[in-house]
Amino acid sequence: MALDMKLKSSYLEILSQGIEEVWQDESFTDVVINVGTKTYNCHKLILSSLSAYFSAMFRSGMRETLNGTVNLQNIEADIFEAVLKFMYTGGNVITKDNVQHLLHAAVMLQVKCLQEQCESYLKKCIGPENCLGIWNVASSLNCSKLIKKSWTYILEFFPTVLNSEEYGQISADDLITIINDDDLNTPSEEAVCDAVLKWVNIDPESRRQELGKLLRNVRFPLICVKYVKELNTNDLIKNNADCQSLLEGIYEYLTTKDNDMLSVNYLSEMSRNCQHRQEEMMCVVGTRSRHPNPQATEIKCFSFRRDAEYILAELPTEPGACFAVCKCRDNVYISGGYHGQNLVLQFVSSDNRWQHCSPMLEGRWGHSLVEVDGKIYAVGGSTKISQTLCSIECYDPVLNEWKLAGALNIPVSFMPTAAIGNRIYVFGGKLGDRTLTTKVQCFDIKRRMCFIIEDMPLMASTASRVAVVDEAVYIFYRHGDIVEFKVGSSVSVVGNMPHFDHYGVIPHEGQILIVGCQSNQYSTVMFNPVTREMTPYSRTVKAALCNFYCMPIVMSKQHIKAESDHQ
Repeated sequence: MALDMKLKSSYLEILSQGIEEVWQDESFTDVVINVGTKTYNCHKLILSSLSAYFSAMFRSGMRETLNGTVNLQNIEADIFEAVLKFMYTGGNVITKDNVQHLLHAAVMLQVKCLQEQCESYLKKCIGPENCLGIWNVASSLNCSKLIKKSWTYILEFFPTVLNSEEYGQISADDLITIINDDDLNTPSEEAVCDAVLKWVNIDPESRRQELGKLLRNVRFPLICVKYVKELNTNDLIKNNADCQSLLEGIYEYLTTKDNDMLSVNYLSEMSRNCQHRQEEMMCVVGTRSRHPNPQATEIKCFSFRRDAEYILAELPTEPGACFAVCKCRDNVYISGGYHGQNLVLQFVSSDNRWQHCSPMLEGRWGHSLVEVDGKIYAVGGSTKISQTLCSIECYDPVLNEWKLAGALNIPVSFMPTAAIGNRIYVFGGKLGDRTLTTKVQCFDIKRRMCFIIEDMPLMASTASRVAVVDEAVYIFYRHGDIVEFKVGSSVSVVGNMPHFDHYGVIPHEGQILIVGCQSNQYSTVMFNPVTREMTPYSRTVKAALCNFYCMPIVMSKQHIKAESDHQ
């Protein structure tokens, strides 16, 4: 096999050299491309192999190709020359000065591999001074991944971005889109209003007419009365009757205790702007392991933006060891545990509070909790008298009720479990006699059937954490092995992580973040599922918990700010 790869590599190298030679000496050309006043002798085979645009053109026999000539519009000659060089040689043709023009050409000519390289280059270059421009370019070309990356940067670093030259060039509609996003990172809503005034002041003569529309998108119900009073002294607002009327209504809204006195229309308008900003954070649930009450279960969240952690509402009831955790629609669920085997608790993230749910039909600990399509499945586990369970229960959060969903072929506990589509996969686990099994079981939710699909490598223990990225399951075992499972492929060891006493994993920006603690020393690393590489994370997350689980969660900044002020 190694020899075959070597031969293929040699073949590709020789082919590449031959293609470059016929390009340079213009041998065997069969089409002429006109760009402005310049002409280029090319090969249909090469152009159509890399460009869906040329492929469709040559296959259709369009009139402009019948005489062997194609006229290209909306592209500069030097940019097309760079595209040709890439197509004939595969060389790096991207520079800081031409990347946006090259991206436009790659999208127009449908040269996917060049487009991906341009997008990758721009992603690495995104900064406060250019993220707005990159977002506009990406939006105009419908480059979804680049749109998402640049938009995330705009929101996260908005306090810095608004000091850039590009900020002064955006449209009023773009500014409204930014300040309306719940994920906008801002120290306060007053700062958002300041940003609006700053944008108008860059060109007050032409922009003052936009001020009323902009202010209607500021979340004034979350702004203090003193700030609103001070706005009335602003020259832009004093001379604008529409803004004066708006602020009078806002002041009345903020100072009137009896909302029945306000008009229904005005209340409706204000209620649209009462939503607190939100932020996707990492939620950590585990045993506190420190005073006071070191055995208590604690829930906290970690902000990637502020490199800070916040303790959230306390559990109303302690589940005891070996409970199960999962997330469903941005709420966190805890079930079972050695002390509360039928216990089910829900953390309502929008309100930062816990509430009891209907108990499970069968008490269990050492089980798994998995979310599939808005419902929660409790799988396997053990009873207090050490009976290993095969039953699978399903919880409907809307109806607040549990139903028996099916059963495993092999009763197991303490097993890593993950869902892909409508199937739940159970990897190994402990049998009733406490020995380990290597069987991988699959429960089909629609058919309510379970079957064994294969054997997996025998692991030293069942202690593990699971993350799913692009429909691939990654299991991180305490002794260090990283196991990968993809539907249709065998389970295999694909990497190794540092040894941790306690750790949690979470998908993050296409990779998997591992938060670990070893001998009270914390370290945070990233595992790349594509390259299989393990690299240090830019900051250390101190979970300060034992036996913890990590998961993404969206929290209202109303609660985060309150916790920050408290600390």
